[in-house]
Amino acid sequence: FLREVFKEDSKIIRVIYLRTTSNTRVFIGIAIAFILWYFVFLTEFMTSFWYRVTLASILLAMYAYGTGINRVQNTNVSVKEIIWGVISGVLLYALFFLGFNIFRHFVEGGALNVYTFRDEVPLVVPVIFLVITSFCEEYFWRGYIQKNMVASRGRNGVIVTSLIYASIHLPTFNMPLVVAALIAGLIWGIIYEKTDSIWIVTFSHIVWTELILVFLPLK
Repeated sequence: FLREVFKEDSKIIRVIYLRTTSNTRVFIGIAIAFILWYFVFLTEFMTSFWYRVTLASILLAMYAYGTGINRVQNTNVSVKEIIWGVISGVLLYALFFLGFNIFRHFVEGGALNVYTFRDEVPLVVPVIFLVITSFCEEYFWRGYIQKNMVASRGRNGVIVTSLIYASIHLPTFNMPLVVAALIAGLIWGIIYEKTDSIWIVTFSHIVWTELILVFLPLK
């Protein structure tokens, strides 16, 4: 009897340990994201925003992979996931296009500040780098942070993750950018929660960023 009790207690202790460890690692990852995004937007290291954001995104993805207890399981991408990702990315861009034109007076200044980064390098650089950053950001935010947040907080974890994703942009004092991150993060979070597909949100992120930052900027 005592042996069975000890086994059950050991299982409970292990679950508590793993959850505590997971939560601690998640909070450390969030702290690193705040530091890296400050480095991305508010320093001139590596001469270009595009080099900084790509490096920062890769580091976040590496952290998520190296410390993730709840890792992304499905690494195989299907044509259906690509199609849904592209469609959702286009629809998200359409939403932002509509919102920009309705609230142009309030958001145009913030958008112009972001678009100054387009002139730092030839456009082929962001076209390529946005593919990398989109995957790495989704792997970290949805595949790691949100997955752990939902595991410990239920569906509220989607909202919490989106709020944190938006708040790392606060040091820029660019409120249109913060709101844009909140809206996009919430939509990607809901899509990931509904589909459990890192690829749909990745392709959605790629299409949206390529359209809004490179091919069809909101000006």
